[in-house]
Amino acid sequence: MTPYYRGGNSLAPRRIDVKIDPATGLVKPVRGVSVSTNPAWLDRFGGAYEVGPIPPELEVVQIGRDPNHHEIRPVAPMTFDRYAELLGQIPLTPV
Repeated sequence: MTPYYRGGNSLAPRRIDVKIDPATGLVKPVRGVSVSTNPAWLDRFGGAYEVGPIPPELEVVQIGRDPNHHEIRPVAPMTFDRYAELLGQIPLTPV
């Protein structure tokens, strides 16, 4: 299993981290909170924290040209509050 890291000690999502379907008001399963496979790049964001187990309703996907950049996104559409709740269940451990 690939370890993922977050810059800072929170996975709390912001509305700009996700895409909301205007027809349903649900978070679309296309974008999410950023994580990285390279902890060395995260000092400027509050230091690296290893991301614990991901709930099955979420998935980690590589996004963009940087092979180290990943996002934790919903597997299926869900409310923003549910997405935030699931992210809150993921433990973060300082590296």
